[in-house]
Amino acid sequence: MYIDISDKFYGAWWGAFLGDALAMPTHGYGSQKMLQADYGTITDFVAAKPQHPESVLNAITPPELPAQFDCIGSARRELWKQYAIHPHHNFEAGRNTLSLFLSLHMAVAVTDGGADFHFEDWMKRYQAVMTAPNGHPDTFIPAVHRKYFENLAAGKDVKKFGCPDAHIGDIMVFLPLILEGISDLHAAKRRLAKALAYFCTGETAPNTAYFVSEIVSMLVRGATLEDVLYTIMTPDRHFSLAYPYRRWIKNKEEESAINMMGRFAKLEEAVPLSIYLSLKHAGDLKGALLVNANIGGETCGRGALIGMLMGAQCGLKNMPQEMLAKLKYAGEIQALSKAVHDHVMKFKSVA
Repeated sequence: MYIDISDKFYGAWWGAFLGDALAMPTHGYGSQKMLQADYGTITDFVAAKPQHPESVLNAITPPELPAQFDCIGSARRELWKQYAIHPHHNFEAGRNTLSLFLSLHMAVAVTDGGADFHFEDWMKRYQAVMTAPNGHPDTFIPAVHRKYFENLAAGKDVKKFGCPDAHIGDIMVFLPLILEGISDLHAAKRRLAKALAYFCTGETAPNTAYFVSEIVSMLVRGATLEDVLYTIMTPDRHFSLAYPYRRWIKNKEEESAINMMGRFAKLEEAVPLSIYLSLKHAGDLKGALLVNANIGGETCGRGALIGMLMGAQCGLKNMPQEMLAKLKYAGEIQALSKAVHDHVMKFKSVA
């Protein structure tokens, strides 16, 4: 049977952006009652409301940093001081959050550099985006980025004093490197570990990023997610394979499944829930992404992962084209897609 690997690559690429943007308005809601009161049931792209009753910004004191390391900025800092500001304040329907915005910048850096790509060049670009007054439009800055710039300002070694863990959205910044595993898993593993070392310590984040890269590399070659998880991989491959997904799906135990896995940003919660939703809604990418958005919690990072996995399985041709066209960065995503595709397809051990 002919497998169109390119179409599946494009499905993974576009799926990540689709899942993130659909999930943006409900990001951070722990209460289903509050989510429903503000948004009802999400059925399409929706703009973020100005207020968010469970805003993560309520619990964060914005760090005061020298101008060259100030990843918050004066306008964003004033917003953070207000109560219940939505973490993606003023975002229109279909706009991607910071993690996927950064993945577009990483795509430019990787494709421009090719075999000569150096992480130091990427980090310069990253620092410029994060510290320029109009470098990006998002309000929420995840902990790994805040810690990185706090370390720089304090003169600390960023690789020794990074965050102890990463969240699922942090891994999705490196979408182009995850996709490199389609052609060379070993090189992708090294590059993902090197990239994540600037932001977090420990092995969970790089191991999880590589695990995702492995899955995508098999999906684009025609395997189903169920094949990968239950036939190709062994249960000890990753902590997310320890859950009884099949039983939950068969017995329609969604509420208890979500409660057992958790709905927030830690990899130990977000990756299993993403896998569960991808398995349960196999063949219905849009349905899976909408269910994810309506669950609340770490909707954006999960949405990006679900979109990438299910897009890699179904291919771009089978995705909701009318929704892809409504993404705010659709032009940029499209413009970069072929360059990233061509880079990935010829990618070999250049790490």
